[in-house]
Amino acid sequence: MGNDVPWYVSLIVSFLPLVLGCGTIAWHGRQIRKSMTTMDGRSLAQVFENLAQEIKRANDLREKQ
Repeated sequence: MGNDVPWYVSLIVSFLPLVLGCGTIAWHGRQIRKSMTTMDGRSLAQVFENLAQEIKRANDLREKQ
């Protein structure tokens, strides 16, 4: 009389927080990865690397003058 809930309903209810938590973590990971890229698809690391190359090139040109 006390336990009239089918086993599969109990299983779904038990694992629902775990599934929602994993889904939330995956969604946040995708959002963070998306925010770490520029509009043309380059990563911020590539942008900083290109910036450093341009600064070095500019400094080399100043030294030659």
